[in-house]
Amino acid sequence: MNTGQKIQTFLWFAKRPKLYPHLTYLVTRQVFRKDHAREDTRGVMESWCAARALDTQTAFIRLTGLRALTPVDRLFPDHFENAERNLKACPVKMGGPGELDLLHWSAEYLEATRVVETGVAYGWSSLAILLSLKNRRHSRLVSTDMPYIGRNSDAYVGCVVSEELRLNWEIIRYADRQALRKAVKSFDQIDMCHYDSDKSYEGRMWAYPILWNALRPKGFFISDDIGDNVAFRDFASAVKADPIVIRKGQKYVGIIVKQ
Repeated sequence: MNTGQKIQTFLWFAKRPKLYPHLTYLVTRQVFRKDHAREDTRGVMESWCAARALDTQTAFIRLTGLRALTPVDRLFPDHFENAERNLKACPVKMGGPGELDLLHWSAEYLEATRVVETGVAYGWSSLAILLSLKNRRHSRLVSTDMPYIGRNSDAYVGCVVSEELRLNWEIIRYADRQALRKAVKSFDQIDMCHYDSDKSYEGRMWAYPILWNALRPKGFFISDDIGDNVAFRDFASAVKADPIVIRKGQKYVGIIVKQ
């Protein structure tokens, strides 16, 4: 990051006092980071993922014994047409959709009513989950989201989700370190979680145990972009789990079922 970018970042944070703790954390991490070797492990992790990767249908059969997942956009065409309209109207570039069919059908299989996700952006993953939760009484999705630094995306977070679905949804608009413990305390236990926020090794290894400890037995732990570093591999080993890996284009999604 050059000097100009650093100045822009500080100016962006200056307008958002509630995010000062996260700025302090970022500066501290940059100065005192201990796990440089673990952060730079993309090649190792991509090889590990590639050796285990399945397509979504095969992975879901292994997880549940169920076959033939109907794509969620075909199940709910009106919601996805509305989402696409809202996306085109959004002036800010954010992250793309994750493995939406997996998220929706996992929530359906688990009959989930208590879900936590980290990272919202446009809200594609939130949409897929909420389209399942709307079928069950007293269901709720609690999401944490740190707006993209420097993009002024705050007003557009979750923009693809219709007002109809927002009744079951709470967004805690802070970074993980400020928001995640509050999110999991919204429930006694959670049925599934979806991690898609801080992709650093340190960030994942801090957040993963919090989500895992909140997860009920047989619940699904799902993490996006696991090929970035070896955090998912190390965490799966630490909890003595046999993870499932799904290839999504050039990226990988990891799933652990809590035994």
